[in-house]
Amino acid sequence: MIRENPFPHIIWDNFLDTETLSFIKDEFPHEDSDFWTWKSNDTNSIKYMCQDQSLIDKLPNINNLIKYLNSSYFCSILSSIFGIQNLVSDDDLAGGGLHMIGDGGFLRVHADFNQSDKKIGYWRRLNLLLYLNDDWKKTYNGNLELWNTDLTKAEVEIEPISNRMVCFNTQPDGDVIAYHGHPKPLNVPKGIYRKSIALYYYTKEKPSSLLSEKHKTLYMDVQ
Repeated sequence: MIRENPFPHIIWDNFLDTETLSFIKDEFPHEDSDFWTWKSNDTNSIKYMCQDQSLIDKLPNINNLIKYLNSSYFCSILSSIFGIQNLVSDDDLAGGGLHMIGDGGFLRVHADFNQSDKKIGYWRRLNLLLYLNDDWKKTYNGNLELWNTDLTKAEVEIEPISNRMVCFNTQPDGDVIAYHGHPKPLNVPKGIYRKSIALYYYTKEKPSSLLSEKHKTLYMDVQ
């Protein structure tokens, strides 16, 4: 189930049952709703975000799903898959929550911050992404790219199709750096968005990774 190249990750299709998926997609906020914070950095990313728990509380199906994915039970499942013990969720959703990206949007290739100011003393270990995009076309771009450590090649490209869950190790052991992103600007018709739920997991134990000291998100230039 786990794939090691270029760093440990899983791709889990048909993650939710049909009924739950329908509830989640129906409840996902519309582009014009007041749920969204517009986050734009011309050189690094362009996207809408919602990480405010008081707003997510108004979305009962999405809120229940996030609570399940943040539960100790689900953390134990991820621990068994990745071999990382004592995983805990980030209930503050720092950098996570609901994401929505429209035409021209992108996320520059980067290595994630490894500590959150809201979770002092914990080390970020896993990212989980659940995509909610029906009829996603290859011409839209938006593939999640997993790059090798020397940034010469995207070793893996993952289409953000509906009900696909991707989870990967952000702080792999040894001399591997988990560079990732979707750097190609989206090419989508008006009203089409790349939608996802993003959650992050931490440990109290410091990983023995190449980027072992505290750092912010490290954005990189790639060809």
